[in-house]
Amino acid sequence: MARYPRLLAPVVALAACYTYQPIAAPAPRVGSRISVQLSDDGSRTLGGQIGPDVLHVEGNVLDVDSGALSLSVRQVENGHGIQNAWNGERVAVPRRFVVGIQQRRLSTGGTALLGGVAGLAMFALYRMLGGGGLFEGNSGSGNPVSHQ
Repeated sequence: MARYPRLLAPVVALAACYTYQPIAAPAPRVGSRISVQLSDDGSRTLGGQIGPDVLHVEGNVLDVDSGALSLSVRQVENGHGIQNAWNGERVAVPRRFVVGIQQRRLSTGGTALLGGVAGLAMFALYRMLGGGGLFEGNSGSGNPVSHQ
């Protein structure tokens, strides 16, 4: 049984839930993961660089100054809700095209719920695969009973 809790930690970490919340500070921190909402002008102007009709650009902040946000882009989302994955390409988003900024944060409630469900599933699997049997009183070991 001692090895199973060690297996559970990575499962819970992979099952973490995240939400995006508006940034309270005037500028995002370098290294933080954010989603930038573009204005219509921004979407048109940056279309040749990030794709047509893109309304949201998500990535890690590389640099912040008064004129632009430089991001290592992870994904973009267009006006139809279609998301396209990126591989960390650097994109500078001029601030005049930014309508809103949200930061990715761990959702403790969602993660706890998902982690609890994953933990119960792992425990049930452990019990079914020889960890004492599924039902009380059935240890899953011993000699079979023969009826004569």
